This record gives sequence, C-alpha cells and structure tokens, in this order.
Amino acid sequence: MRKTTIIVAVVCLVLAPTAAAGKRFGIRPFSQQYGQSSARAGARIDFQERTAGHPARRSQPTAMVAVHVSSGASSRSIGAAMDAPAQFRYPSLPASSPLLKKTQPLGPGSFWYQDGSGHVCQYAPDSVLPCFTITGTGNTAPAVPPLTPATIAEHVADRLTLSPGQVKTSPASAGLTGAPSWFWLDPAPATERLSVSLAGEAVTVTAVPQIAWRFGDGSSVDGGAGVPYQPGPVPSTAITHVYATRCLPGDQGHNPYVLSSCGSGGYQLVATVSWQISYRANGPVAAAGALPTRTTTSSASYPVSEARAFLVGGTAG
Repeated sequence: MRKTTIIVAVVCLVLAPTAAAGKRFGIRPFSQQYGQSSARAGARIDFQERTAGHPARRSQPTAMVAVHVSSGASSRSIGAAMDAPAQFRYPSLPASSPLLKKTQPLGPGSFWYQDGSGHVCQYAPDSVLPCFTITGTGNTAPAVPPLTPATIAEHVADRLTLSPGQVKTSPASAGLTGAPSWFWLDPAPATERLSVSLAGEAVTVTAVPQIAWRFGDGSSVDGGAGVPYQPGPVPSTAITHVYATRCLPGDQGHNPYVLSSCGSGGYQLVATVSWQISYRANGPVAAAGALPTRTTTSSASYPVSEARAFLVGGTAG
C-alpha cells in the first residue's frame, strides 16, 4: 500500500498580556484519516480574554484544512479551506520582511500569488500554506500577479513528470535487413494529470503524449508507444520498420555501401514525445485553455546486420 505523508503547519501568534487585562491563546491540532487516499487535518484555536471587573470572553474559531491525495499514479490533488477569523487566516507580514524578497520563498516549485482579496500567498507543492496581510510602508513585496487559472496552470505544468520511457527493440541485439524490427517505449508514455486548489480555484492540467519515431536511415513514422514483439498477426499499435541497408559498428569509413547516417554503434533510433498540455479550471473563475507544448526524447543505437547467400560447390550424385 502506498503511503503519503501529510504535514500541516500551524502558525502560532503570541499575545503579550497587559497589566489591566489577561489573554490566553491556545491551539489544539487534530487529524482524522478516512481511507487510503483522504484525510482531514486542522487545529482548534481557542482565544480567551479576561478584563478586570468583567466576565471572561471566549471565542472558539476553528481552522480546518481539508486534504485529498489520490492513491493513483497519474493524478494528485491538494486543497485547503480555512474557516477561522481573518486575523488567523491572514496573519500580518511586514512589507520589509526579507521573505518577501525571495521569488521562490520555499525553494524550487514554490511561488507567490495574490488572491482575490489582495492577500499575498505562498504556494509550494503538496503543502497547505497561509496567506498574509502586508503591513507597513516601504513595500518590498514581490509584484505578484492576481490569481488566475492560467497562472496556476503554468506552475502546475512545471511539476508534471513527462517521462518518455526507454527505447526497446526486437531483435534486441541487432536487426536484420529485409526483416521487420519492432520498437516500443518502456514504460509507455501515458496521459498525465495534476490538480491543485488555490483560493477556491481548482485547476487540473492534462498532458497528452504524441510520439514520432525516426529510425536512423531516413525513415520516420508518427505513431504510439509501440508494443513488445509477439508472434502472430501484427497489431495495429505495433511500431515496426524494415531496414534495407546494413549498419554495423566499424562499417562507416570501411564499407562503401552503408548509408551516411550509419553511426559508430549502428543506426540512431530516436523517439520524440510531444506533450500537448491543456488546463481546465472550476471555481470563482471557470476557464480552459492550452499551454505551450513540451517535448521529451528517448534514443538508442541499433546495429543492423544482413544475411548473405553463397554458392558452394557440390558433388555430382
């Protein structure tokens, strides 16, 4: 069973008591797992103020963080919903804070963004982080853009794995002229999805692979990831190619009949995966669109031999 660790950070505010009043502030964290892929975690925040000559006043706000992590390999999501008062949900941060000068405040993959109410927020993968109310003058805060689906999608797309797999061949060691060779990618590139929720906006980014094969002898084909060799009828999803000219290590420069594209280790096989990336948003703003295409490649050297026929002398029967 796949295990996922969820870390919930609670920011504690320290309130100093005065001579005329007493204040107590407490946080009680809790968590509850509902299954292999979902849990709820948060903290109960109790604030009590006691003033001389008056009964104690107590507020009982609760900050709640809802987290969902899919157990599947191709999709993940994380979100947060806070029901605490503004002073707890949006703690103050001085405009002169050195933290605001960092474009990636929590390391690679993190960034600043601005919610619809003007608060400055942090984002980091698989984390639930607070938004801040910027206070003071001499604002050195980063010029963060308002939160839009396209902005979220661009950062989410950077976290996609987009693995092209490795080139596999059959025959494995060397092909043979005049006979079909099979090619495939292992593991096969598959559609990837990643979701994130920020400030009530849920955005899902999807990357769909398209694969182009180049066989090193000037031939190419647009197709899928291919399938391993199997006897019998050739399936429509198979990627096969028949070489007409041999290409073995040492041929180049010594054999005048090999192609100029014949390399020192054989033909250069290249599988180029073009990922068509799109996004869809639900929440205060409903939107959909496309992001720039990204490409990944996988390659291998593939020697190709040839079978020769020879006439040999025989004896009369």
